[in-house]
Amino acid sequence: MRSDSDFDDFREAALEYLWTEIEPDAEAWDRTGTLPRSELWDEFLDLGFLTCRVPEEYGGLDLSTREYVQLEKEWAKVSGGLRVILHVHTVGAELVAQAGTDAQRDRWLSEIVEDGASFAFALTEPHAGSGTDIETEARAAGDDYVINGAKHHITNADFAEYFTVVTRTPSGFAIFVVPRDADGLTIREMPETMGSHGSEHRYLQFDDVHVPGRNLLGNDESGGLAAAVDHLRVSRIYVAANALGISERCLEEAVSWSKKRVTFGKPIGERQAVQRYLAEMARDVYALRLMVADAAETVDERGNAGIEADLCKLLATEANRRVTDNALLVFGGIGYYREVPIQRFYRDARLNWLEEGTPSIQQITAAKSLLNGEYPYELDEWATRRYDPGPFEYDPTNGDEYELSYE
Repeated sequence: MRSDSDFDDFREAALEYLWTEIEPDAEAWDRTGTLPRSELWDEFLDLGFLTCRVPEEYGGLDLSTREYVQLEKEWAKVSGGLRVILHVHTVGAELVAQAGTDAQRDRWLSEIVEDGASFAFALTEPHAGSGTDIETEARAAGDDYVINGAKHHITNADFAEYFTVVTRTPSGFAIFVVPRDADGLTIREMPETMGSHGSEHRYLQFDDVHVPGRNLLGNDESGGLAAAVDHLRVSRIYVAANALGISERCLEEAVSWSKKRVTFGKPIGERQAVQRYLAEMARDVYALRLMVADAAETVDERGNAGIEADLCKLLATEANRRVTDNALLVFGGIGYYREVPIQRFYRDARLNWLEEGTPSIQQITAAKSLLNGEYPYELDEWATRRYDPGPFEYDPTNGDEYELSYE
């Protein structure tokens, strides 16, 4: 976006569309598990939802991280299924923009901008995790590569034109762009999910799938996993923005209900127990708003995601859990029925635990960052002098270099 006023106009148009065209049908889509994506896709393209993180030089909106998280938050406030589809589409486009060669960006980003083409990210495997234990492999065969293996939990695989597939290679790990119609690629349905209905996940089987060498993302046979992990790290802030959207909606719904629901002759908002729930919800929403904004601005300033992304998602999962729990308590028994949207957001929120790594992964990553001198704030000069070893000195094979006063 060229200016704040441009983004404000874009955001206002997005909000009007989401609340007038999407929100009225969101509960029905959740109930049936069917979101009319094909009917809405051209509208998403015209609105800029599909090109919001594509660089301006390729015809995209080129939103900053700070601007994009505001958009993802609004998607989450109306429909979990919609949010998942657009989130995965966006990070797929980002991966091509960040890791692709100039020729690859020219080729594939133009397809996104002109035709709404979508890329689904394929990393997780049924008999491995999402890291160095992956088993899907690619081997060179002349000018091509041959891929064998399997992936599951692949979001948007029900319609995506391309898959960015992380594979093992003789020299490390690589990412290949595999077209949907590639020979040897089988796509199978997976069971229904708990929430975020309308978005779909698929199982991918690769049996001697031939891919041309020009589809090796970034022409890098060894650094693909690092590129994928870096990509997932900034996406953790997007997941936190999703949690923020759900939390804001639950708080707003709970405050409104507490004014209307009457027991013993008074609105339940007059009950101290309910007031406590509301205050705790507002506390978590406020803290998460500040953290998401700060993390996004830090990425924009520095150009990459660090410890703030891990901490942001950690807080988001905990705050979102507390807020949705308290919202259900404010609504009481009626909150358990589809009569109100709380039950839907309660289920949608649970996906936050699993997207872009579980909380244990963020805890490990954040702790390692701290041990190696990366803090979520800038250390002052006195802090760098105060400790021995210093903040940027760490030898995991050494230690025990201290003496207690009573020794």
